[in-house]
Amino acid sequence: MAGKNGRGAERAVHSEGSAAPSTQIGRTDRGAKQAERSEGSAAPSTQIGRTDRGAKQAERSEGSAAPSTRKARQDGVETREAILAAAEQEFAAKGFELASAREICRRAGANSALMNRYFGSKEALYRLAAKRLFGDLGAPLAKLADGVKDEKSWRAAVREWIDDMLFMTLPTERAQKLCAGLFRHEVTRPTKFHDEFKEAFGRPVYEGLRKLLAMKVKDEERLELLTTSIWAQVSVYALADVKWHKSFRPAGVDNRAWAEKVTDSICEQVFMSVG
Repeated sequence: MAGKNGRGAERAVHSEGSAAPSTQIGRTDRGAKQAERSEGSAAPSTQIGRTDRGAKQAERSEGSAAPSTRKARQDGVETREAILAAAEQEFAAKGFELASAREICRRAGANSALMNRYFGSKEALYRLAAKRLFGDLGAPLAKLADGVKDEKSWRAAVREWIDDMLFMTLPTERAQKLCAGLFRHEVTRPTKFHDEFKEAFGRPVYEGLRKLLAMKVKDEERLELLTTSIWAQVSVYALADVKWHKSFRPAGVDNRAWAEKVTDSICEQVFMSVG
């Protein structure tokens, strides 16, 4: 703004200091000189004064309003993220029905008015939290079969599917723990979004495994039995309470080490089953 007004002031000085004398050619010398003094001093000083004040006002405006606007926007982004992160924790711990909007706001350090402003409703917040947690979970698993070229790559792909699923259902990372918690509640106490989630996230994962097994198993009934059996073996860890499935493994074995052993065991069964 200051730069623009500065250039405007220069154009005003040049135009009033040069154009005005040319219009006075028909006047007497005395009249021309008076016109020159009048237009060459008073008018430019008035114009410059206005422009300088405008430039300074613009500078003050841009120097104060813009940062506060940016800060407000940044605060809004941070508050929205805090509410969403708090919702993921609350929904993963209690499921949709038992989750408390008040507790979500408490965790986020926000109020219900802001939650409604950013998300509209508890249902919309739950839907968004689930989508963010599950993300594109099924996309890479659904494409595993595309990279199979021989027996070795097929076995590697089957192992990768099982290992990736156990990483979610028998988690060691915080994000996967939240995902497993939400998965458990949605399966055991389905919400009205259940069918949507199943098709968007569950179906691609299931079909990814089925497609791999179909490369070896041609009988449809046997294929379905094998696919659902493996699905159940990896899903049970997400569905069961952590303390419950800890009691069925050797003491001192952590989740990651146990997941590797489970992967080995399931893979051995699959490879023996299909020959």
